[in-house]
Amino acid sequence: MSVPADLDERFLWVSRTNVALFGAAMVAGLVLHLASPYGVLSVRLLQAGLVLLMAAPALRILIAVAERIRRRDWVFVLMTAIVVIELGIVLWRAASR
Repeated sequence: MSVPADLDERFLWVSRTNVALFGAAMVAGLVLHLASPYGVLSVRLLQAGLVLLMAAPALRILIAVAERIRRRDWVFVLMTAIVVIELGIVLWRAASR
C-alpha cells in the first residue's frame, strides 16, 4: 500500500524543510548577534528560529489530521480535535494567570 509511504514522505519533507529553515534562522541570528549584540534583526531571527522549532510537532499533527480526513477516519479526527482543544484550554488558562 502506498498511502503510509506517501504520508511518511510528507512527514520527512516537512521535517527536513523545518530543520533547514530553523537552522538558517538561528545561524543568521547568531551571526548578526555577534556583529551587533541585541540588534532588532538578530533578535527577530533568533525568535523566528525558535518558533519554527516549536512549530514542527504542530505541523506533523496537521498533516496527520489532513491525511485522516482524506481517508475519512472520523474517529481519529474527533479524538485529535478533543486533544487539541484540551491543550488550547490549558495554554489559555496558563497564560491568563
